Amino acid sequence: MKTNLLFFNILLITFGNISVASAEIAQLHDISLPNRNAELLKEQQEEIQEECPPEDNQVEANNQDLPEACQQEDETTSSEADIEITVIGTRTPRALQDSPGTITIIDDEDIQNLFIRDIKDLIRYEPGVSVRNRPIRGGNSSINIRGIEGNRVLIQVDGVRIPDIYFNTSRDLVDFESLSTVEIIRGPASTLYGSDAIGGVVSFITKDPEDYLSIFNRPFYVSGKVSYNTSDYGLAETLTLAGGDENLSGLLQYTRRDQNELQNYGGIAPNPQDVGSNNFFGKVVFRPNDNNTFRLTGELLDRNTDTDVRSSAGFNPFTRLTTVSQFAEDDVQRWRISFSHDYANPNSSLFQNLRWQLYYQDADTTEQVETRFINNARQNIRRVQKNEFSQQIIGGDVQLESNFKTGNVNHRLTYGFDLFNTATTRPRDATEFNETTGAVTKNVIGELFPNKTFPDTNTLRGGVYVQNEIEFADGRITLIPGIRYDYYQLTPNRDDDFNRINTQNYEVKGFSDSAISPRLGIVAKVTPEVSLFAQYARGFRSPPYDDATLAFTNFAFGYTVLPNANLKPETSDSYEVGVRGNFPQGKFSLTGFYNRYNNFIDTVQVGVLRIGGRPFQQFQSQNIRGATIYGIEAKGEYRFSNTSDGVSLFGGFAYAVGDNKETNQPLDSIDPFKAVLGLRYRSPGDIWGAELATTVVADKDRVSNSNFFKPKAYNVVDLLGYYNFNRNTTLNLGIFNLFNERYIEWSDVRGVNAGDRFLDLYTQPGINFAASLTVRF
Repeated sequence: MKTNLLFFNILLITFGNISVASAEIAQLHDISLPNRNAELLKEQQEEIQEECPPEDNQVEANNQDLPEACQQEDETTSSEADIEITVIGTRTPRALQDSPGTITIIDDEDIQNLFIRDIKDLIRYEPGVSVRNRPIRGGNSSINIRGIEGNRVLIQVDGVRIPDIYFNTSRDLVDFESLSTVEIIRGPASTLYGSDAIGGVVSFITKDPEDYLSIFNRPFYVSGKVSYNTSDYGLAETLTLAGGDENLSGLLQYTRRDQNELQNYGGIAPNPQDVGSNNFFGKVVFRPNDNNTFRLTGELLDRNTDTDVRSSAGFNPFTRLTTVSQFAEDDVQRWRISFSHDYANPNSSLFQNLRWQLYYQDADTTEQVETRFINNARQNIRRVQKNEFSQQIIGGDVQLESNFKTGNVNHRLTYGFDLFNTATTRPRDATEFNETTGAVTKNVIGELFPNKTFPDTNTLRGGVYVQNEIEFADGRITLIPGIRYDYYQLTPNRDDDFNRINTQNYEVKGFSDSAISPRLGIVAKVTPEVSLFAQYARGFRSPPYDDATLAFTNFAFGYTVLPNANLKPETSDSYEVGVRGNFPQGKFSLTGFYNRYNNFIDTVQVGVLRIGGRPFQQFQSQNIRGATIYGIEAKGEYRFSNTSDGVSLFGGFAYAVGDNKETNQPLDSIDPFKAVLGLRYRSPGDIWGAELATTVVADKDRVSNSNFFKPKAYNVVDLLGYYNFNRNTTLNLGIFNLFNERYIEWSDVRGVNAGDRFLDLYTQPGINFAASLTVRF
């Protein structure tokens, strides 16, 4: 701890000495890098100016009679507080300060400066949000928000849903080089986004050509970026081309990534791994006039992961087999194409904004595993398995916005609908070769292959929503009610592969149902700088295909799974209150929340079935009582000057408690207390910058099973910095785990027993380094 404090003191002294020199250097540079929040703020300010009288008239008028946004300030307050603009919270551009929920905004500058390569990096400094990593083979799984994870969190890119996670698959399916902004809603958001937003929403927004062309204000742009990270020996190269004018512009981008297994700090070496990926991204933007914008977007991600699963070697007492070797090849491919149209006309009397889009996405994951082992008869066995998970989604959505007044009350009415169909399939195949006797069989581990544990299923979902942002009391109070109606229909399609494993011929039926999700938020400005907010939101998730139609029998292990077409949708009721402040020299937020989740779907044992005189345990997905989660979160930053440069302190923390109401046990998906505290410096003219970030995580003390491993508290320090040589060249450097701390994250080992012999595999990397160089023309 003394070492950490000493490092902070040294850094403060260094910042003080260098800041004077940086002010002089800034005069020799002309650096203007893109910032999406600034662009949205500019658009919002332009809208405000249309409602304000000319400056000359403002001077003559009584300043108090003008709208708040039009009132003039003297020079001492001309350095206004930074205003972050969010779109995800209300589906309309809105200042984060005036939003009723808790939202995190991560822009392209953060993505570069914080070395964000995947969803695990994305939430590194976000208490209350985590990602589970599976070091044995699977890699990153999905995003956990306030204890809710997996397919209960909606993840989308440009409004198109990322495919589900299923067993060893991953939802880490977006390359961050193509992104301009990531926004995260904490808590249910089904009123605007429908099913699967029961735990929150993560929205990825891709870049437009203008994001690059505006850097030099030229009709063409070329850049190259190379980065390296020692934590997994990852090397990435990105080439970006953009061109056009204000009417027609285009963008092409290619990113290649190569990396090995993530290093650990344990006595057991990680399983050797070789990962390679290609990401192709393109967009064409056509603006025939000031009112219309058309976008055609295409992207393709192709990732291959080869793993030597050495941790599988040894005797398995359950199967009575000794594994000699195991090699796995996991291939992931996701591609989509979308076409959208934005119409904006502030002078229209019916609606001022209209947006619609059509899209198609195809995502496939293929897992191929070859295992060699020795059976009880000392025979050499080779088993080859191939599992696939595929989802195709086709759909569209329409959103409109109407602004009007009733007396002294302003209304912004947002309304629309979406409709999409998801086709899901899970083919499985396996063959076992007895290399001692020459026998070959498709009856493997008690199942006859090829098969499908659930039939191919189409899930049709559609929703209609309306929301009104009601502003009164001279803009000091905003009431935001909203409601949504959702319809869903699940249609299974049985085939020979499904019938082959459904040996008991369980009846699998389709079904349809609907749900209503209301929401009510309120924001009250105590002062122009301080806002109070509160929100009630209801979330829902329609019963998924696998829980409703899963039906198979395993003869080797003696169990059978029944389908359930009578499942009710999962629901949640969320209550949230908080306060935000935004000042010229800083900002803060403090939030308390309570979430009640009902009708969670889980697999339970329902009885015993005798097949041929042998007892088989029966399992079925059923609605259970659910869970409660409550907690408190805070975030803030303080700048020592009223300008954007200089030294600032930043930090945040999250603490949550969760209980499973069915078992009356702690909810294991809750992360322990986590806090981030840092010191940041930006030189005048933004020539260079650095930040020192400390992550503090407490002991994990509440678990559902006393045999579970409970990680100890830890403290990790990272140092990051960048230097802009000129407008064309930027160097980023990072040192992670600066003091070489040995630690394990709870999200990775959740459910692992304390005596597990592979615990060392879950340790995080020791001190590691990252660097990137970007060159623009």
